[in-house]
This record gives sequence, structure tokens and C-alpha cells, in this order.
Amino acid sequence: MAPGAAEETVRVPAATPTAPPAAEAADETAARTAEEVEETTALASRVRRIDESLTRLTAAHAGMALQTREGEEPGPDEDESAEAPATPTRRPVLAVKILVAAVAFLLFAGTALSWGALRWMESTVRPVDALDPTSGSIVDAAAQAGDDTVVVLGTASGSSGDTARTGTRTDTVVLTHVAASGDRVVTVSLPTDLEINRPPCQRWDQNAAAYLDETVPAETRTTLGSAYEVGGPRCTVRAVQQLTGLAVTRFVALDMPGVKDMVDALGGVEVCVERPVVDDRLGPVVPQAGTTTLDGEQAVRFAEASAVPTDSSPAFGQAQRQQRLLAAVFGEALSTRVLLSPGTTRDVVTALGHSMLADNAGMQDLLALSTAQRRLDADGVTFVPLPVSGVPNTRGNLELRTGDANELFSAIRKDRPLPESVTAPAGRSSAAAPDSVTVDVLNAAGRDGLATQIGTTLRGLGYGVGAVSNAPEPSADTLVKFSPDRSAQAQAIAGLVPTARLVPDTGTSGSLQLVLGTSFDGAVRTPALGAVAPAAQPATAPPATCD
Repeated sequence: MAPGAAEETVRVPAATPTAPPAAEAADETAARTAEEVEETTALASRVRRIDESLTRLTAAHAGMALQTREGEEPGPDEDESAEAPATPTRRPVLAVKILVAAVAFLLFAGTALSWGALRWMESTVRPVDALDPTSGSIVDAAAQAGDDTVVVLGTASGSSGDTARTGTRTDTVVLTHVAASGDRVVTVSLPTDLEINRPPCQRWDQNAAAYLDETVPAETRTTLGSAYEVGGPRCTVRAVQQLTGLAVTRFVALDMPGVKDMVDALGGVEVCVERPVVDDRLGPVVPQAGTTTLDGEQAVRFAEASAVPTDSSPAFGQAQRQQRLLAAVFGEALSTRVLLSPGTTRDVVTALGHSMLADNAGMQDLLALSTAQRRLDADGVTFVPLPVSGVPNTRGNLELRTGDANELFSAIRKDRPLPESVTAPAGRSSAAAPDSVTVDVLNAAGRDGLATQIGTTLRGLGYGVGAVSNAPEPSADTLVKFSPDRSAQAQAIAGLVPTARLVPDTGTSGSLQLVLGTSFDGAVRTPALGAVAPAAQPATAPPATCD
């Protein structure tokens, strides 16, 4: 072919003035498609960066740090327009999201289970009608607005409503007043053998833990403990309000056998004591100072110990131990370990339902109250015994020192300093001096030389000793027998011998005898220090530290 023809052939398509319509449409469509692909890619990149940012924020809340592109930690100046990796990996991000969701679910589930277990416990505590807020016995009601006054009863058995348990008696009555300001807590121990004039009350069925359609008439010169025995919680609250003028806002009755079951259900509880607890009647309860774990039987003995020579006063020591025990029991019962354990919770709930009656008081209320009183010597927490006579009257009841009691409860109601007449240890100021006391010592235990031995000990402490002989007949109990004119001296002797029971004898005059029965273990306190002679006690050992 000639060169000229070839050139002409090549130039023909270039000289064509316009492209066919179909080709032109295809070119425009391709251009638009390229632009859309580019925009879509950019949008996908932005969405991916936003998704990664949200994931990092979620992980940060969960306490985790994620790596970004190229293994680098995200910085505050990261350029959002930077090109995303060509093939991003979604698996790590998805794994983090699953982990965060799982943690959140577990936290939610744990909280829900704990809340449910707590509600279960609360529902098991049997409510009882005890409070009487409109009583005419309440004094200075306006001054008490916002205050919290709690009455806690400890019973030997029966408040559980268990028909197999009989012979119910009230062992302890403790009144705790919390000022509206929250900066002062005053606890008063009310002796169950305090003589009162009991108001008329609706009769209480102890086995059924319910009131009967019957009224028990008022009774004079009876005991505070009888109020619960015949009229239950409501009668007890009325008697306390009549005695103190305080408006009782919460009531709790705890049966000690039930507390034993709670402790066993929890697998034991830890308590701390500054000194060993060795009771003159119960023997060693907690042999060593410091923190120890109590089982159910030990817990009951710990709460009942009321004749511990190292206590500054019997009432103070027992109240302190009971508050520590309750704080330990309720604190452990409301712990995560228990609330997340269905089996343990079930056992605690069963024991709680058998042991606790309450009006306007739940588990958390009791935990807060007992924890606040765990250290009765802490700032803002004061324990005082009720001012009563040093020895029982002829009916065997303790009598209220009315003037001192009125000053005490007036100060509590008005949030004023407590009078010095009641803040001193009970009985110390009114006890007779050793050199003014002369006592006969009689051996009713059948142990040779016992009266002579104790007589010698008493002389060494500065007391006068009269006749030393055998008793006319044996006795299991250790007694201090006295005529009414020797009541102060009898109180002094009873303070030396914790196991002794005071027995007034109205038919005599000038009589004071210490009768040593088979229950006497040889322990005699020193009048000044509260230690025991002649046996060495742990009182001289350095005390442990308890929070």
C-alpha cells in the first residue's frame, strides 16, 4: 500500500467531527460513577473513624486502651482526614464491644441479684405493731422532731414464734437515741428487773407472735421485763416511753437462738476485743485479745457474757459486745459474698425469719445502728446505765433513782450535755468504803477451808470480816444476804463477787452475810481496779487495737 493511502486511513477517525450519541452517554455515566465511588469511599472512611472513636470512648469507660492504625495510640491532634487503611479489620473492635457489653451485663446482673437478695431478707423480717407515736407519755415532742430513738430487745427464746421454744424471757433492753443532727448517739441499758408501773396492754401471744383480743390490766410494782411477757412489743414501747418521755421511732426484738443460727449460716463472724473475754459464770468466751471468728454457740455466749472482771461495768461491757456482734452479723449478711450466694442467703433468711420482729426497722437500719455503736467509747457515742438503786428492794426489783433519771432523759431529749450523776460508772459513787463494811463469810459449798480463804482475801482488800463458818445448809447459789439498813454495804460486797445474788432480808437488822455456794469459782474483784484477786487476769496485758 502507498504511503499516502496509509496516512489518509489514519487521519479519517481523527477528522470525524462528533462521536456517536451512545458513546457520549457512556462517557458521562462513567464520570458520574467515578465521582460517586469517590464520595462513597470518603463517607465510608468518615463513618469508620466515627465508629472507631465511639469504640475507644466505650473502652475508655471500661478501663481499656485500644490501639489505632499502625499500632499507635490515638493522640489529641489526630488528623481525621488521614487516609484509612485499605483493608480495615473489624474483629478487634467487635471483640471489645462484646467484652464491654458482657461487663456491663455482669455488673447489672450482680446488682440485680444483690438487690433481690436484700429485698428477700427484708421481706422475711416479720413486721409487728409496736410504735405509739401519739402517746401522752412523750415529753418535748417538738424538741425531738427528727431524732431517732430505737428500742432493741434481746430475748432468750420465743420472739421467733417457734412453738417448740417455751419459757420466754427478756434478757436485755437497750434504748439508743440518735440526735437529728447525727453527731450524738446515746445508748442507755434498761435493766429488765427495773420496777415500773406497767400500763394496760393488749395481751401478747409469744408462740404466735401476735396480739390477742384481750386487755391485760395495769399493774404497779412489776418489772420492765414483764411488759414484753404479757403485752409484747407494743406494751414494752409504752412502758419505755412512760419511763423516759422519749418518742420511740423504731423497735426490734432479736431472739438469741436465732442469732446463733444466723452466725452458723454465715459460716461464722469475726469480732475484735481489746482484752480476752473471761466470764465469771460462763468461763472463757474469747481466750485471746484481737480478732477472732465466732461460731453460733460462741456468739451467743459472747452476747450473754455480763460478769467479765475486766469490764469497766457489767452493763457497759455486755452492751459493747452485743453491738459488735450485731455489726458483724448484719455486715456479713449484707456482704456481696452472701447476697450473691443463693444457698447462704436462703439459710440466713430462714434464721432471720425465726429470730427477728421489727417495726419501722430493716436490715440496713440495724447495720447502720450497730456499726455506729461498735465502739461505744468513740467520739459522739456515749453509753450510760440507767440510774437505779444499788440493790434490789424487798420485792427483788431495782428501783429508779427518779431525780437522776429525769435529768438524764431531759438532757437526751433537748440534746444537752449529760449530767455527771449518770456518766460515772454505776454503783461506784454510792458503794460503801471497805473500812466501813463488816461481813460474815459462810461456806455452803462443802469445800474445806473455802470460807477461811475468802475471809483472808477480803481482809487483804481492807474489808472487815466477822464470823467465818460453815452455812447451816448447802447452797448451789452464792448469795449476799442483808438487812435493809445494810444495803450500801451489801452492794459493796456484791461488787466484789460477780457470781453473788443479792437477797434482802426484811426480818433482820444489822445483818450482812456472804454465803459461798457450789457455783462460786473463787474470783474476788478488787474494789478500785475491777481486777480479780487472787487469780491473775489478762487485765494487765497490753490491750489489742480494734477499729
